[in-house]
Amino acid sequence: MLDLDAEVFGAQLGEALDLAPMTTPRRVVDLGAGTGTGTRLLRSRFPDAHLTAVDNSPGMAQRLRQQGFDVHEADLDAGFPPLGPVDLVWASSSLHHVADPAALLAGVRAALAPGGVLVVLELDGLPRFLAAPGFEDQAHAAAVAAGWNHYPEWQSVLEAAGFSVTRTSLTTTAPDGPTARRYARLWFDRFSAGFGMSLQGVPVEFAPRVTRTVWIAEVAR
Repeated sequence: MLDLDAEVFGAQLGEALDLAPMTTPRRVVDLGAGTGTGTRLLRSRFPDAHLTAVDNSPGMAQRLRQQGFDVHEADLDAGFPPLGPVDLVWASSSLHHVADPAALLAGVRAALAPGGVLVVLELDGLPRFLAAPGFEDQAHAAAVAAGWNHYPEWQSVLEAAGFSVTRTSLTTTAPDGPTARRYARLWFDRFSAGFGMSLQGVPVEFAPRVTRTVWIAEVAR
């Protein structure tokens, strides 16, 4: 699902990175890199930077190494790993998995070099695929009730950690196509299995779209 999201909505990640006031970082860290969606973007954008992908899953670490990334296996619940001064930290849909975000953010702030930037991204909700409302509204409500993707408003948490923060909301609409429909089918299958909802009678007109919030955090001056 992560790889399909990158194929369908990957341009949005590039838009998020465009918001960062960072042109030539020397050391870049992807926190909770997963399958490497953001890591690939960071490598393509900053080919001369020393890029480190951080993840706690041996399986994900192996996938990242197969893509040629420098990987640091670490549990972010234990804080920011000892990677030395860094210029850019990318945390896409990973911060809400951490048991003590405040402690991790304090470590990020301490590790950032002068002028360094932290970029935090979160989905505002499940991706939407159907042009007509109805089924997806029910599915989204069920997912929220189940606590899916729950996270606090990071603005105040980041500010408490000593950052100056700019918050932006990005909405991207992608074209219909085979990849978008494969991605939609995975979500719809999850709705049916996880939330006991039937897809029978759901209209098939597609309009894939997703909204993410981006927090650009700089060390407060």
